[in-house]
Amino acid sequence: MKKKSVHEPKAKVMSAAEVWDDAQEVTNLFRQNLLKSEPLVELRIPLSVLLSAIDNFKRDELLILQKHIDIIRVNIF
Repeated sequence: MKKKSVHEPKAKVMSAAEVWDDAQEVTNLFRQNLLKSEPLVELRIPLSVLLSAIDNFKRDELLILQKHIDIIRVNIF
């Protein structure tokens, strides 16, 4: 086996557990950045069910929904 030099010979060498923990931390940071860059919508019902429900909303319910969507739109744009 060839002897190799290290850029920082006095640096502490990480254990396998430390390397694993470090990799998990980096993975979590990448995951958080991904979620920030691409919004996700989690619906636990089929979209067709939601749209069907909206089709059956009464006028006052539709107005409440519209106000909520307008608030979201202002905050996004």
